[in-house]
Amino acid sequence: MAAVLLMFFAVLARPLAADERSSGHSSEGLLSVEPVHFATTSVKPWGIRAAGTNQGLLVSFVEALEQQTGIPIANELQPYPRVVHSLHSGHVDFAILFDSEFSKQAAIRIGHIVDTSMIVVARTGSPQMKSLDELQGKKVGLIRGSKYGAAFDEATHFKRIQVSNMEQGLAMLLRDRVDVMVGTDQALFWAMQKMDVGAKRLSKVFVLAGATGSLYASKHSSRLDLIPVYERALQTLRDNGTLDRIFDTKYEWAPSEFID
Repeated sequence: MAAVLLMFFAVLARPLAADERSSGHSSEGLLSVEPVHFATTSVKPWGIRAAGTNQGLLVSFVEALEQQTGIPIANELQPYPRVVHSLHSGHVDFAILFDSEFSKQAAIRIGHIVDTSMIVVARTGSPQMKSLDELQGKKVGLIRGSKYGAAFDEATHFKRIQVSNMEQGLAMLLRDRVDVMVGTDQALFWAMQKMDVGAKRLSKVFVLAGATGSLYASKHSSRLDLIPVYERALQTLRDNGTLDRIFDTKYEWAPSEFID
């Protein structure tokens, strides 16, 4: 399974043909400068360090952006809270963040990249729950540093159990160490496939909220001149289907019972 996933991400990251490059701008003169610094979350499957290389959905996106513009990028995998800090402090120039009021105030939003859903899952056969209120007194697993919207983030009626990644969280759920696990559909479906855990053992309880991810620039970056370049490149990647090709893979990982 690991070998298949490595080959899968390698296909996603294949270079774009020359005629797919963004029109209307030139990167001439930009290739000789130092690489632009990006930070990407190390939460799987967004960012994965395997076989000595960076892989994953957002890594594939950054590589597509690099190919599209011809501008070299140095991309560093970091835990998501550190990505936020690196961008806010100016340690990196650009990063992909979940959209929120904090993100929009702390950095410069360039453009939308991905849609995701925050899903609550439980062991199959568990008592049914339909809303956040029904998590009263429950042990709720979540990936460390993640934000799932104000209603969830500010709630005090359940106990939060922070984990390093979705695989750890699902393992704890299956061992009855947490009552439910919360995460993005991409992370959940990827982990279920890798762990070979299907709908016979886990069930979708309810969708907590929808969320979006966007490319952001640090307010302290010296490369803010690239914002219009990346805006045009994003539009091209959207128009030519590259973004769909990268991020719609969640449907290939998902059990049919989890697709509405």
